[in-house]
Amino acid sequence: MLPVGGFLAGKLVSHVALGAALGLLGSAVQLTPRTRATVQITAGVIMLILALDLLGLHWFRRITPTLPASWGQRVRRNSRSNAAMGPTMLGLASVALPCGITLSMEVLAVASGSALSGAAIMGVFVLGTAPLFAALGYLARRSATALRGRLALLAGAAVLVTGFLSVNTGLVLLDAPVTLRSPLSFGNASAGQPASLLPTETSPPDGRPQRLVVDVGDSSYSPSSLQAKAGSPVQLVLRTDNTVGCTRSIVVPKLNLEESLPETGETVLELGSLEPGQLRFTCGMGMYSGSIEVS
Repeated sequence: MLPVGGFLAGKLVSHVALGAALGLLGSAVQLTPRTRATVQITAGVIMLILALDLLGLHWFRRITPTLPASWGQRVRRNSRSNAAMGPTMLGLASVALPCGITLSMEVLAVASGSALSGAAIMGVFVLGTAPLFAALGYLARRSATALRGRLALLAGAAVLVTGFLSVNTGLVLLDAPVTLRSPLSFGNASAGQPASLLPTETSPPDGRPQRLVVDVGDSSYSPSSLQAKAGSPVQLVLRTDNTVGCTRSIVVPKLNLEESLPETGETVLELGSLEPGQLRFTCGMGMYSGSIEVS
């Protein structure tokens, strides 16, 4: 467990330092959903290149970003003299690896606008994922002989899936017409129809805005499909009740609108008068979404 512990310790130090720096940056600038989407897609593409290299398509090695050769030599030298030093150095360097989930945490650190909060966010993220990394590291080390020749293939497959998910997150945040979910809805006769409608005043007689009410759960928006009439102002009313998931960060890509919801309470988003079509909204990680059908 010594090499695994060294890796996690190095990772914790570098991520906490990065979180503090991002928190300071966030006090001066905030990332737009479009910028975040671009970063997610870029990270996903880099992960796909890494995965293809690991899977044996070595042509991609020419364009694979790597650490300086001197760093790798130093890690190997320290590994021979100290069982924990090499992994610790790799843990420190892991902050430079592209990862969609890590990027989402970094965005939260920027949004905090505080060095202390940013450091806490990244520190808790590393500590929360430490048991899984420790178990994977321990199992990989114990089964190194059995996995010889296969470990790169297993890692490549895992990185390939993660890369696709990161690209998909960026596409969702960009409100792209094609995402990984598109094939699931293709050919479904009811795909373009609302799955569930909450009774609401879609045509207030006195000119008041249309109020579309959505209950925000830890991993869902209910209802996920709503209807509104074009040409009349729309209010999206978001209700949270001890909600702790990423659904509390809501993004409306087409309107370039983003809002952080309280753990418990009611938040009203003024969407204005909408044109006929579909308006999507999603969580900040692009995992959970809903839509408004405007007619």
